[in-house]
This record gives sequence, C-alpha cells and structure tokens, in this order.
Amino acid sequence: MIIKRYFSENIFNHIKSDFGFLIDKIIRSGFEYDLQIRNNYFNLYYKGNSIGKISYSTKTQLYKVKIHNKFINKKIKERFTPKEGTYLVFMLRKEQLHPLFSSQNLSSMAQKVKNVKHQEEIAFEQMIMTDNVKRQDLIIIDRQIVDATGRTKIDLLALTQTQKKDNDYQFCVIEVKLGNNPELKGAVSGQLKGYIDRISDNFEDYKKCYEKNFTQKQELGLFDDPSLKSLKINIVPGVQGLVVVLGYSGIAKESIDELKKKDPTIKILHLKNIIDLSKAS
Repeated sequence: MIIKRYFSENIFNHIKSDFGFLIDKIIRSGFEYDLQIRNNYFNLYYKGNSIGKISYSTKTQLYKVKIHNKFINKKIKERFTPKEGTYLVFMLRKEQLHPLFSSQNLSSMAQKVKNVKHQEEIAFEQMIMTDNVKRQDLIIIDRQIVDATGRTKIDLLALTQTQKKDNDYQFCVIEVKLGNNPELKGAVSGQLKGYIDRISDNFEDYKKCYEKNFTQKQELGLFDDPSLKSLKINIVPGVQGLVVVLGYSGIAKESIDELKKKDPTIKILHLKNIIDLSKAS
C-alpha cells in the first residue's frame, strides 16, 4: 500500500467511542473545524490550518495529542502539563479528552491560529470544502494528500459521481490557486497531470484507501447530509483533474489564457468576487 488514510479496526473503535463530542463540535461549527483521517491517527484543522495530531496507543490505552506550542495558552499547559517543546505532547486518558477539547479551549486555539499568518490558498481550500459539504454528486474526501511515491501534496481530493448517478464514483484531483499565482501560467498543468498519473498508476491502493476512509467517516458521523449517511460508494477507474482559481480576475485571465494555449485539455473553474447588486436580497 502506497497510501493509508484510515484507522485499524481496534484503534478506530476507540476513536469512534471517545470523540463523538468533537464530531458534534465540528458539525456545529459549519466545518470551520475539520477532522481528516491519516495512518492510524487524525489531524484536527481550523480554517484549513492543522491544530493538532491525535493518535491512540492500544498498549498504554492513552491518547497522544501533539499541538504546536504557539496554539496553547498558559492555563491549558498548567492543567494538563504536556511535555514541552516546539510541539507540546499531551498523554491523556479518554476522560481528559473532553476537558482538553472543551469549547473554551478550542476557541482559544482557534484565536491563536487566526493570529498566525498562513497562505491565502489554505483559506481558499477551506472555503471550497465548507461550501460543498452537503452534496452527493461531489464529495471532497481529503486534503493535503501525500503518499509513499513522493513528498508533493495534492491540495484536495474529491469523489465525483458517475453519470449513472448510482454508487459509482471517480477520483477528482483539485488544485487550488489564487488568480495571482504565477504557477497558473503553466506549471500547474504539470502538477495536475503528475497527481492524476500518481493515482491512476496506483489505483487499487487509492481505491482501497478511500473506500475505507469514507466508511470510517460515515461511522464517525462526519457527514452532515442524510444522503451520505447510508451511501455505499464504489470507486471506479478514471481520474479527473480540475484547477480552481479565485480572485485577481485581471491577472488570472491573462494567466489562464496562457495556460489554455499550452494545455487546451486542462479543466479550469475561475471563481470571481464580482458584486452584482441585482442579485442582492
């Protein structure tokens, strides 16, 4: 397996039992918070920025929570006494999870995330995800995807329903770019094709990984749409690619025109922040 983004069954049972309260907070936030499954651990995000890494040890029956020290205030440190370092390491019993991830503490961490400068495109990714959560035809299944073949990361990975409109889905690689990103002039085409080839060449591994990933997210309750809660997906061959561009319309148009000349087959969706008063309600 070149990619594994799901839990082993024994670990998954603990995560499912102990983190229901956090799933509720994620859904109530409108998915400003986000949980993405990795290889036997998960990352908790806020507005697209990773807050922490959470894993479970069946040997010690403790949770290991790793959070950057710039996101943790003094009060939390004093209460939970984590191992100090650039990343604070909390070793917790399941009873301590709710206190650490209380609404008050999450708000404190979120505020500190806001105070750190991050790439604009990360925020754009988050907006795309939150605005597409209640869909069955397109399911954004993961973000910042890397596998054993290389270190470069796919921005977003979606599952798109086939024209049959049944349980068959195909992968769709989504590269997110702001309109002023110079990569729009050509480099993004090579990036996208490389990611499509990566998935196509290792299709069976990706299929197994994300069918399992989807099922575990279902069981955790991470889908807030009734149509997704009982859906059984079958991922079939055929990998699509899409570049989603936001803003900076003047610069973006020139870059997109240049990109289309170099690669007429590339699919681009340009979202614009144009104010149309006739559509105001």
